[in-house]
Amino acid sequence: MKILNDNTPTSQLTEVKVGDSISNGIGTFGEVEDIKFEDGDGFWEFTFSLVGGGFIQVKKNRTTC
Repeated sequence: MKILNDNTPTSQLTEVKVGDSISNGIGTFGEVEDIKFEDGDGFWEFTFSLVGGGFIQVKKNRTTC
């Protein structure tokens, strides 16, 4: 089971696939059913929907020059 949170490197977040078992480390866990990615101003947001309901959301700030 992969633990995902704001400290997880972006490279590891992009490796998560539908069917993987994930957790946020504080009580939410399950099998990934869908993955959504949002590219906002200065951030990336990953939303992992879980089988049976629930989701884990991770927001990563991008460094810009």
